[in-house]
Amino acid sequence: MVSPHVTLLAKLLREVWHARAQLFAIAIVVSVGVMVLLIMTTARQSLVNAQQTFYDEHRFADVFVELTRAPQSLLTTVQELPGVAMAETRIRSAARIELDGFADPIQAQLVSLPEQQTQLLNTLHLRSGALPTNSRQVVVSEPFAQAHQLQLYDAITAILNGRRTELEIVGIAISPEFIYQIGPADIMPDYQRYGVFWLREDALAAALDMDGAFNSLLVKLEAQANRAHHTDKGTLQLRLDQLFERYGGRGSYTREEQISHRFLSEELKQLRTNSIFLPIVFLGTSAFLFNIFMQRQIHTQQQIIAIMKAFGYRPMVIFLHYLGYSSLVVLLGLVLGVILSRWLAATMVELYGTYFSFIELGVKLNWRSFAIAVVVTFAAGFIGTWRAIYQAVQVPPAQAMRPPSPANFQQSRINHFIAVMGFGQTWRIILRNLVRHPLRSTLSVLGIALAGGLLLFGSYQFQAISTMLDRNYRVEQQMDVIVHFTQVTDAHGLTSLAALSGVNYVEGMRSVPVRLHNGRQLYSTSITAFDSASQLRQLASVRSMPTTGLILTDHLADYLQLETGSNVTVEFIGERRLTRSVPLVATTNESIGVGAYMALGELNHILLESSVLSGAWLLIDDSHKEALYAELNKMPQVAGYSHIREAETKLRSYMDDTVLTAMSIIFVLAGSLTFAMVYNNARIALAERERELATLRVLGYSYGEVARLLFGELLLLVLIAIPLGWLCGFIFAAGMTELMSSELFRIPFVISRQLFGLSAFGVLTAALIAVIFMLRRLKHIDLVAALKSE
Repeated sequence: MVSPHVTLLAKLLREVWHARAQLFAIAIVVSVGVMVLLIMTTARQSLVNAQQTFYDEHRFADVFVELTRAPQSLLTTVQELPGVAMAETRIRSAARIELDGFADPIQAQLVSLPEQQTQLLNTLHLRSGALPTNSRQVVVSEPFAQAHQLQLYDAITAILNGRRTELEIVGIAISPEFIYQIGPADIMPDYQRYGVFWLREDALAAALDMDGAFNSLLVKLEAQANRAHHTDKGTLQLRLDQLFERYGGRGSYTREEQISHRFLSEELKQLRTNSIFLPIVFLGTSAFLFNIFMQRQIHTQQQIIAIMKAFGYRPMVIFLHYLGYSSLVVLLGLVLGVILSRWLAATMVELYGTYFSFIELGVKLNWRSFAIAVVVTFAAGFIGTWRAIYQAVQVPPAQAMRPPSPANFQQSRINHFIAVMGFGQTWRIILRNLVRHPLRSTLSVLGIALAGGLLLFGSYQFQAISTMLDRNYRVEQQMDVIVHFTQVTDAHGLTSLAALSGVNYVEGMRSVPVRLHNGRQLYSTSITAFDSASQLRQLASVRSMPTTGLILTDHLADYLQLETGSNVTVEFIGERRLTRSVPLVATTNESIGVGAYMALGELNHILLESSVLSGAWLLIDDSHKEALYAELNKMPQVAGYSHIREAETKLRSYMDDTVLTAMSIIFVLAGSLTFAMVYNNARIALAERERELATLRVLGYSYGEVARLLFGELLLLVLIAIPLGWLCGFIFAAGMTELMSSELFRIPFVISRQLFGLSAFGVLTAALIAVIFMLRRLKHIDLVAALKSE
């Protein structure tokens, strides 16, 4: 005798196979949710593990201090401060690098290495070679060496303080301090034009006249102090600031403010956001699809459930039997999701390896994330099916065995409206059928709308990112080259720049490091000052630069909890140390980076200085670019320069590699989901109305008339769903924009008519393809079998 459980399993597998197209479509949605969750969590965990290992093994500092010049004897004083585990001094300097065969400007960060003792903090991880043994040897950062295909014992030329020095590469290394290696004013790595170089301390000391002195300090906190409250760290920073104020100290800052760590933290934050938001969207959609499928599946098997109960099957057994539909689909979705995530996570981690320099960036499946994925997906399947199954199981067998009660055909206002509007017979049948099944119609509309919303959301990112980059590099920053001076220079110095080859227009600017305070809120940045009549620098949402007061990016103003009209305490930490209370006169909604701005005359007035500049913006003729670079290289007052169009190219490449690649995948999956949703509705509608359609054929309706009746209902549902899909997509896009807001970039919320049109076109195309697939099924309906079925 066959076991009842075997019988139920055979029934389940037979019906799953019969509905395989619909269930496979749902499994794809589940697999997308699982895939996104595992990809994001695996990539994030890989980065976190690599970061923590690098930091621990190479003793990454907790507090940093930059200053002008201080005697080495102060190191003892620092080491005696409460909470300090170890401290180390060094020398840092900006410089320029020249390479044979590469004409573009190369900015460099030179960092000293101890001559005698072992390096204590921020120790190097040598990829090849060794540390320098004399003043003519140098260790090069790995990304820079790879960008220029440099090998050990190659020669480079460093220009420091106007003097050219030939150096020999003896080592290639990475450092925990430069995991994300970018220039001081950049937001994207440019390994060809910016590099980090480590020399012996005596080499830098001789070039900068720093014998027995230092201009940079690293501090490692004791474990207890590192876990202490923020105010305890603040006390140590205050003591360090007071100690080095007379030596040109520019203010201490913690690891959280260190540029490489900050950018890496922002990326980890984005991954965490994506690992929550996107799986919720797709797994929530799969739960909704489960609900629609099971509602209709159980509706057609009401009498079968009654027979099963009459034969002695317990309600729990029947409940678990129908729950098997979602369990099998979820299991399939999990398998597909894990397989796809394994491949794509490795690709994504490899991509991060091109932007972040780690000792080792391995990919390991995060079992905690896998467990979460299993729980969440099975929960989505259970939530989507339990109510429909529970309600069916509770119906007594005798009641369930009876044919369904006839529909209530009493005249309603809607039916009256349909009658008086003069619709044709086909449309009257369609409208009345939708009205008499409001729940089913509503669920169908919502399902298609949800798919259309995902389609709009997937395409939204492309336009938003393009708009963000166009605003920043075509409207707000219209200069071609940014020049930085070795020291503040009189405004008359612009004349020499204007005379250079290919320079069409010049504007001066000044950048000063500051700390912005508002109560306990603190942020370290720079004030960029320029003339209110500037033609090359515009501030988004600010018509013209005010002659007084401070302007902040809105992201920074929100962080500092400042509103327009309130005062912000500005602590200048450059060569001149002073603190002023400055009114916040406006905010600018720039999308890339954060910053502070002020009129050039106002900044110089606060600093009690005349018309001085720290740099300039150039508008150039690109055909003279190489000649211009050669002339800038010969100017001792030029510390460095960069071509902003090349920075734009780098940022666009980064966006294409990361955000837009992910959005492309989501867009394709959203299109597939749209088709699956529409196709499922068409399949279920045909299954439910097969007897009715067969009856119409027997009564004399043609094949075309029956097709118009079935697909006209689908078309009407699609047309109603399209505007709701726009609303869903709008909500998804707004939520994602808010969640992805960071210091690195803030995607503007821009939705155009083209996106609405694309979403509508995608849904209508999916409907057309579904109709084509269903025409063959409709044509081959067995009229006799359909009329015999109840």
